Amino acid sequence: MLVKKRLRKNKARSSGNGPGPAIARRASGMLRLLFGTLGIVCLGLLFILGHDIMTQGRMFAAKQIVVLGNYQLSEASVLSLSGIGPGVNIFAVNLSLARKGLLSDGWIAEAHVGREIPDRLVIRVREHVPLAILDLGRKYIMSREGTIIKEFSGTDSPGLPLVTGLYYSDLPLENDSPGEPFASLLQVLTTAQKDGGPLSLPRIQRIDVDRDLGITLHTDGPVETARVGFQPFIEKYARIDRLLGYLDRQQFNQALEIIEIESDGRIVASPFPDAIDDKTIRRS
Repeated sequence: MLVKKRLRKNKARSSGNGPGPAIARRASGMLRLLFGTLGIVCLGLLFILGHDIMTQGRMFAAKQIVVLGNYQLSEASVLSLSGIGPGVNIFAVNLSLARKGLLSDGWIAEAHVGREIPDRLVIRVREHVPLAILDLGRKYIMSREGTIIKEFSGTDSPGLPLVTGLYYSDLPLENDSPGEPFASLLQVLTTAQKDGGPLSLPRIQRIDVDRDLGITLHTDGPVETARVGFQPFIEKYARIDRLLGYLDRQQFNQALEIIEIESDGRIVASPFPDAIDDKTIRRS
């Protein structure tokens, strides 16, 4: 009997159902949790150390900052807007914040700031192309897209046509289609940009916009005033070129005071008073 009892006790101990294995399992779980936590902390410290090395180390200091696409703005102005200075660590630069700084200037239409490891930063900008000066009581430089770039000042380079006859209410709001006066202005400017004749953009000094009469151009070329009305400007430009070609073949070399395209499509050309006795030439 004694032998049987002793065998049962040993069997119970060897079955693993006692308190010892449970304690061991809990200890093992706590150790795994502890080592896992220590691993995460060490990994975080490594990331912090790596970040500090990358953003503060001299290895990644910018040895070259390249500015591309600027014509109106100087390189110094672009750098000032971006907040980027010589020797800055390329990983310490907030690219999004630098781009926002660039776009805060009216001249800049698009901007991109990028890193080139190990020591180079590249700033690319696309500037608005100035097309005309709008006189709305105060003068503003307008881009070819029809946006206001900035207020015109004495330090801005001249050479752009002055636009009169528009009001602040004629300027389109963002994502809105422009009204007829402003749309006609953009259309005639686009046509004048592509034309190489006497009514080309470099020759236009002033553009008068009238809600009833349309567009009148004042130039420094062989045609002093051209009343071109409303669309289609491409066709009207072509008709005026044909008339001037005809006058040239007739050896009529005098400047014209006024060319006007009438509502029925006829062109009326008026020479200066001292040019010829017949002051009006009509050409269909």
